[in-house]
This record gives sequence, C-alpha cells and structure tokens, in this order.
Amino acid sequence: MDDAAPPARDWSSLPLDALSSIFVRLSAVDVLMGAGLVCGSWLEAANFPDVWRSVDMDKDEAVFLKADAVLRKMAKVAVNRSDGQLRVFIGRMFVTDDLIKYIMERSPSLTTLRLVSCFGVFSKQVASVIKESPLLELRSLELENIDLTMRELTAVLESCPNLEEFAGEEEEVAGEALAYIAREEEEVAGEEFTGAS
Repeated sequence: MDDAAPPARDWSSLPLDALSSIFVRLSAVDVLMGAGLVCGSWLEAANFPDVWRSVDMDKDEAVFLKADAVLRKMAKVAVNRSDGQLRVFIGRMFVTDDLIKYIMERSPSLTTLRLVSCFGVFSKQVASVIKESPLLELRSLELENIDLTMRELTAVLESCPNLEEFAGEEEEVAGEALAYIAREEEEVAGEEFTGAS
C-alpha cells in the first residue's frame, strides 16, 4: 500500500466562471470575509456581478458577531459589486435608512427586499428617494419587526406599483395603507372623468 498523500491541487487555477458559480451558492458574508480573499483569481471571481444578484445577510453568524458599521460596509461592497444587477437584498438589524437609500439608488432591478428588526429605515430621506426613483421592479416586500408609520408605509407602497407580495407584522397597517392608496386613485380617476365631461 502506498501511504503517500495525493498531490496538492492548485485551486487558484480554477476557471473564473466555475469559481463564480460556486460563489453564488455561498452567503455574501462568506464570499466577502473568506472565499474572495484566498488569492487573486478568487478575488477576481468574487467581483463578478453575477455573484451579487442575491445578497442575504440575515441568518449568517457574522450578522450577530460583527459590528453594525462593518456589516453596512460589507453590504455596500456587495451592492457595488452587483453593478446594478442586485435583485434580492435581505438584511437584519444593521440596515439603516442610509443603507436602504444606497441600495435603492444603485439597484434598479431589485425585485425582493426583506428587512428584519431594522428601525428607522424609511425616513423622509428614503421616502424622497423612492418618489424620485420608484421601485418599479420590486415584487416582494417583507418587513418583520420594523417600526413604520402609516404615512411611511403608504409612501413605500405607492412607489412599488408592481408589488405582488407584502408580508410582515405590519400587514394590518399595510391593508389600511393599500385601501388609502386605492381610495386616492379612485378620487383622481373620478376627478379626471368629471373633468373630461
């Protein structure tokens, strides 16, 4: 029997497309804190926008161990690397209104936004950004343990014309906000109809 160890492999020579397809399956935190730092070719693969179409920073252990400021910087790096192709963002606790504004300004293809235990994320500043650049592609919005007023939620929902799914503890408030929006639209439509006579 030969007890010799198998020859070491040079993992840095893997094709970039193969590496990036592996990185897509890892969490954003794993790529940013580990896999993307192994060597130059892995860092290059970690910069492919395809790797960053979905950024889930919810259940990773680092979310509970790292300082919020570090997590916000990591999220911004992920958004930048997505090169406008970010479709899904999931964040817990560390997300601020500045980070939401940053994501919205750079992610026209965002279809899913899930925030958990993030407070003060829809300030007047964010509401004005949403009005200037509505979330036209957003289909799913989940807000769990978020403090929102009726006015803030109404502003968000009005700026998501293609929203198909809303979930969260604020569902009752969302129902009221959606009813308010529907009444406003009916009034505007009625005024337009009356004005056309």
